[in-house]
Amino acid sequence: MPSPLPFLDVGPVLAWGVLVTAIAAVGMLLVSPRVLGWLPEPHDDPEAPHYASLATPPFVIVVAALSGVATGLAVSRTTPQLWLAWSALTTANVLACAIDARTTWLPARLSHAGWFVALAGTLLACGVNGSWWPLAAAAAGAVVVGGFFHLVWRFTGQLGYGDVRLAATIGAVTALSSASMVAWALLTGTLLGAVTGIVERARGRRGGFPYGPGLLAGAFVALLLPWA
Repeated sequence: MPSPLPFLDVGPVLAWGVLVTAIAAVGMLLVSPRVLGWLPEPHDDPEAPHYASLATPPFVIVVAALSGVATGLAVSRTTPQLWLAWSALTTANVLACAIDARTTWLPARLSHAGWFVALAGTLLACGVNGSWWPLAAAAAGAVVVGGFFHLVWRFTGQLGYGDVRLAATIGAVTALSSASMVAWALLTGTLLGAVTGIVERARGRRGGFPYGPGLLAGAFVALLLPWA
């Protein structure tokens, strides 16, 4: 007997993927204003932003939409056992990078939240696989990518340390898929971040610029590459 609702007659993975994507988008729509009000301001800098002032309907809607798109991409291009780990990038770090785009600041608390979600997702992958290999791979990815950006931060002074924290999370999450995914995320993220800097300089911006959004976008571009 055919289903009375044919649009619901889909495979279980697709159905769960759609549900997870919807939950991410709606969740970010509801949670983002509270998180923005909860984040401590970096009081040691007189030019520090007021995160709570960002909690406007347009900003929150854009964050929720970006989170939904990022989640949809992640669940369509990875296996279900990796969805929780990728949610570190599609939720906490989407919000962090949206803040970065507006203020050039990447709040440390959101980076730390991304670390914990990525760790929880890695441990879930370990349990599903019955092996500690995902944890070893994620640790290696975090060290390699985070270490690379730490050196860039240390010797060039062109990045904020928030970018280093974000890079470590990207390295850990992409390493759960493959080493080539890490490499392509690093390459595309670096290129997109550099393009952002060039555009900002061309627009007359002096001082810091939002590198994080390009870096994070690189991870999702890597997901789209068939050879990554």
